[in-house]
Amino acid sequence: MEIKALGDNALVIFYNTGDYIPESLVQKDYLKLNRAKPDWITDIVPCYSNIGIYFRHDDITVEEVWEYITSRLKEQRLPEAEYKENKVAVPVYYGGEFGPDLPHLAGQLGMPPEEIIKIHSSALYKVVNIGFLPGFPYLAGLPKKLAVARKKTPSLKVPAGSVAIAGNYTGIYPFESPGGWHIIGRTPLRMFDLNRSEPCLLKPGDTVRFLPQTNY
Repeated sequence: MEIKALGDNALVIFYNTGDYIPESLVQKDYLKLNRAKPDWITDIVPCYSNIGIYFRHDDITVEEVWEYITSRLKEQRLPEAEYKENKVAVPVYYGGEFGPDLPHLAGQLGMPPEEIIKIHSSALYKVVNIGFLPGFPYLAGLPKKLAVARKKTPSLKVPAGSVAIAGNYTGIYPFESPGGWHIIGRTPLRMFDLNRSEPCLLKPGDTVRFLPQTNY
C-alpha cells in the first residue's frame, strides 16, 4: 500500500496487491476513514483498488492529512456490526427482447443460451466499484467460462436495467445509454434513484446474486 498526492487537496491510497484486490480490504479501510471523520475532509471515495481522500487544504497541511490516514488505518479490525455485508438479490429476465446479445454470445462461447443463463445466475458477485454512470456497478465473480471481450461495435442505446457482461465483469446499466457490453438480460430494479436516501441501490462490498425470472 502507498499514499500519493492528487493535486493540493487530495490524497489517494493505492493497494499494491497485484491483479486481485480483496474487496473487503478497501471497504474496511474506507469505513475506518469515514467513521467520525474531521470537518476538513470533504469527501472519501472508495474505488476498486484505491481510496481517494479529499480535504480543504486551507485548513490543514498534506503532511497532517498523511499522518491522519496512516494512524486511522492502523486501527484494530472493525466490529462485525459496523462492517456488515449487504446481500442483494437482483431479478433478471434473460434473453428475448431483454437480452438481445444472448444468441450471438452463445455462438461466440460455444454453448446454448440456457447454459449461459444457468452459469451466470449460479455465481455470487461482489460490487467492486461504482462508475461509468451513476449507480453502474462493476461486479466481480463472473465465471471464467463467460469471460468475453467487449463488443467490437458498441450499441447506441442500451435500455435502463440491462444486465451485461464484458471481460471478467457483470454490469447493470442504470440509465439508457450507449454501451459496449453484451446485453444478456434486464432487471426491473432501479439502480439509481435520487428520491432514495441512498440513491445507489448497490455499493462497493455488496454481494449480488441474480435470480432468473419468467415473466416481465
